Amino acid sequence: MAKHLLLSVLLLMGAVSYAQLYHQPEYPKDYFRWPTLLQPDIVANMGELRPNHWHMGLDVRTNQKENQRVVAAADGYIAFVGIESLSWGRWIIINHPNGLSTLYGHLNNFRPDLEAYVKNYQYQQESWETHLTIPAGKFPVKKGDFISFSGSTGGSQGPHVHWEIIDTKSARRLNPDLFGMPITDHSAPTITKVVLYDRNNSTYDQHPSVFPVARSADATYTIPGGILNTALNNLGFAIQAYDTWGRAGSRIGIYSARLFLDDREISSFYIDSISYSDTRYLNAQIDYKMKTTGGGWVQHVSRLQGDRGSVYYDLGRGRNTIKLTDHEEHQVRIVVSDTRGNATTLAFRIKNSGTPPPEKTYEWLPNRLNRIFKDDFEAYLPMFVLYDKMNSGYAKLSSSGGSSVSAKYKLGEPFIPVHSDFEIRIRPDKPIAPEDKDRVVIKRTGGNTSSVKKAVWNGPWMTALFRDFGTFEAFVDHTPPAINSIGSGDPVHLSRSSRIAFTPTDNYGIAGFRATIDDQWIRFTNDKGRRYLYYFDEKVPPGDHTLKVTVTDIAGNTTVKSWNFTTTNTARETKPASKAHHVTGTQKKHTQTASKLKTKHTAAKKTSKSGHAVSKRKK
Repeated sequence: MAKHLLLSVLLLMGAVSYAQLYHQPEYPKDYFRWPTLLQPDIVANMGELRPNHWHMGLDVRTNQKENQRVVAAADGYIAFVGIESLSWGRWIIINHPNGLSTLYGHLNNFRPDLEAYVKNYQYQQESWETHLTIPAGKFPVKKGDFISFSGSTGGSQGPHVHWEIIDTKSARRLNPDLFGMPITDHSAPTITKVVLYDRNNSTYDQHPSVFPVARSADATYTIPGGILNTALNNLGFAIQAYDTWGRAGSRIGIYSARLFLDDREISSFYIDSISYSDTRYLNAQIDYKMKTTGGGWVQHVSRLQGDRGSVYYDLGRGRNTIKLTDHEEHQVRIVVSDTRGNATTLAFRIKNSGTPPPEKTYEWLPNRLNRIFKDDFEAYLPMFVLYDKMNSGYAKLSSSGGSSVSAKYKLGEPFIPVHSDFEIRIRPDKPIAPEDKDRVVIKRTGGNTSSVKKAVWNGPWMTALFRDFGTFEAFVDHTPPAINSIGSGDPVHLSRSSRIAFTPTDNYGIAGFRATIDDQWIRFTNDKGRRYLYYFDEKVPPGDHTLKVTVTDIAGNTTVKSWNFTTTNTARETKPASKAHHVTGTQKKHTQTASKLKTKHTAAKKTSKSGHAVSKRKK
C-alpha cells in the first residue's frame, strides 16, 4: 500500500513539474562586462536557428577584424582550454566565484603564458586537439584582464568572438542578454507567417497550411480576413519570426513565443538555460521537413510528443495544443517577445467548420523503442530518438556494384530528424575474405548529405551507429589515402617557406593524421577540418631534417610518406597556431575527417573532465 502511495505521489510530482508555465529568472545585471574593448555590438544572439542547434550565446562583433583584445568578463580563473577542428576552434572557459562561467570562442593566440602552457601540454600528449582542464589558481584573472586575441578559428565564417554565460554546475547555457548587456534595443520582433498543423497526425506526414500575416492599425498582426476556418479538431501552430537589434537590416533570433486560446495560455517557449545535450532539440522545435526540403525556418509554438528538451513550458502532454470540440469562434493569440520585453502580438479568430480528417496509424511512435527486423537488415531505435510519429519507410534496393558487399536499404526519410544514435545492421550479400572484414564501411546517403562509419562485426552482421535516416549500404574499402607532396628534390629546400601544409584525400574520409620530424612528434593544426599545417618554430632549427607523415582513413587503410628537407629558417612561428592563409605543396580537395563526418550536420555534445559541455558546432 505504501509503495503504491509513494508511486502515486511521484507520478503527481512529475506531472506537476512538466505542466508549468514560465517564470523569468533574476540574473545579476551588473556582474559581467563586455568581453572586448570595442563598442558593444553583436552579430548574432542566443536562440538564432542553426543546423541542428540553437545558437547558444552572443557572437560579439569585432569590426570584421582579427586580433582584437579579448578580456575576462569578471574575476575568476581560467578553468578550461579547448582546441579542435570546427566547433569554436580555440576557446577559453573562465570560472567565476558566483557559480557561473564564461566561454570565449573562435580565438587566435591566447595570452603568452597560457599559450606556452597549452603548447607544452599538446607536445606532452602528442595531440593538437586539446581539451585541457586547468587547476584553479593556475591562471587567475581580474575583470577586464587580457586573455586572448580574437580570431575566426573553428567553424567561424568571419571574425568575431563567440561568448557564452554558463551555469557552472549544470553546464546549461544562460541567455546573456538577461544579464543586462550594454546594448539598447527598443524594437519588437517581426512575424512574417503562421503555419497550421493537424496534430492528430505526424507533422512529417502532411502539407501544413501557411498563412501570411500583416500588421493592422493597432500594431498587432493578423491573418487575411482575420478568421481561420478549419476542419481540424486538434491543431498546432508554428511561426516564422525574427528580431532586430539596433543595426539596420540585422536579423537575430526571437526569445519567446506564447500561445493563448480565449486568453488562456496553453504553451510557450523561451530560449534560455539550455544544455548542449539538449540543443539538438531545435530539430523538434522547427518544421524540419519544411526546412530540409527548401522552405524557411518556422518554430512550433507547442512541443512535439517526443521533444524532451527544456525550452517549452505548457499545461502538460495532451493539453499543449488547441482542441476545437465545438463550432463556435475562438480567439487565438500568439505573443512573440525579445529579452527586453519588446513584444509583438498575432491575433485572429478560429472556428471548427467541418469534419476532421481521419487519424492515421503509424509503425513507429516517439518515447518508445522502435525497430525493424528483416532477413538481411535490422534497425534498432532506442527510446527518445524520435520526435513525432512516423512510418519506417523501409525498402530494399539494388546494390551499387563495384566494392559494395550488400544491397541498399532505405530507412525513414532525410526530412525526418532523429535525436540520437540508432543502430543499423546489414548482412553481406557476397563472401568477404577474412582479411577484408576489417576494411568494411557502411555509408549513409540522404538528400544532399552523406556519412560513413567503419563497420563493427556482430556475428554475421555488419553494424554501425547513425543519427540520420537515408539509404544504407556496405562497402569493402581497399583504397588508401593520398598525400600531397611538399616539393621536389631530395632534400626539398624549404628555406623560403614559412610552413608545411598537407591536404590528404580519401574516397570515404580521413580518420587520422600524424607527423614527425626527426622521429619527434610535430604539431600540425587542423582548424578548418581540411588542411594540416605546421608553422616553423623553435622545434625545427636550421639544417637538414626528415619529415614523416602517416594518414589513416575510416576503413583503416594507411599511407606513409617521408621527405628529407633542409631549411635555414631561424626559430619562429609566423602565424597564430590556428591560422591559415596559404598552402605549401599541392592543394587537393578531400572529404571530412571521420569525426567531422559524424558532426558535419550536428551540434553534438562532449563533456570535459571539468564538466564543461563542449560543442562540436559548425557555424
